[in-house]
Amino acid sequence: MLGVLPQAAATKLVVAEGAKKYKNLDPAQKQMVNIGGLLVMGLALYAGYKMFSRMNGMIDWFTGAKSEKERKEAENKIQNQINDEISKVGVKPTIGTATAKSIAQSLLDAFEYMGTYEEQVYSNLRVLKNSADWLLVGREYGMPRKRTLVAELYNELDNKEMAIARSILSKIGVTI
Repeated sequence: MLGVLPQAAATKLVVAEGAKKYKNLDPAQKQMVNIGGLLVMGLALYAGYKMFSRMNGMIDWFTGAKSEKERKEAENKIQNQINDEISKVGVKPTIGTATAKSIAQSLLDAFEYMGTYEEQVYSNLRVLKNSADWLLVGREYGMPRKRTLVAELYNELDNKEMAIARSILSKIGVTI
């Protein structure tokens, strides 16, 4: 047995003895062994499936796919609520979707990186003419950093800066 590992030799011996015992069994006992073997195989496959499905969730968590999916679901829910609010306001937006998207992107740019460009935030808020404009910009802003536009303002601006933003928005009938 040169070149054969001791474990492999032992396994080969056990398998050979098991095969001899199996051949000596009567047909009813062989059937029971076969059914038992199928049950063990089925349980092993089920355990492997469960382990893989949990690992797949772990892979999604590790790569961020799960949190991205959750963010998009939350964003869709918020956008549907905003669409309902826009229809309830009774005022037509004075800006188009493209302009709202541009303002939303400009606000996101103001929030990015260290510090906040407050003047950029204020100048974008001054463009809005009514509450429907505010809602439209909020819808287009979405939740790029897992926060709505209002939550982003509260996160990025201190109390003094938030008071300025509130005063700008109060002129168009929006309270935050």
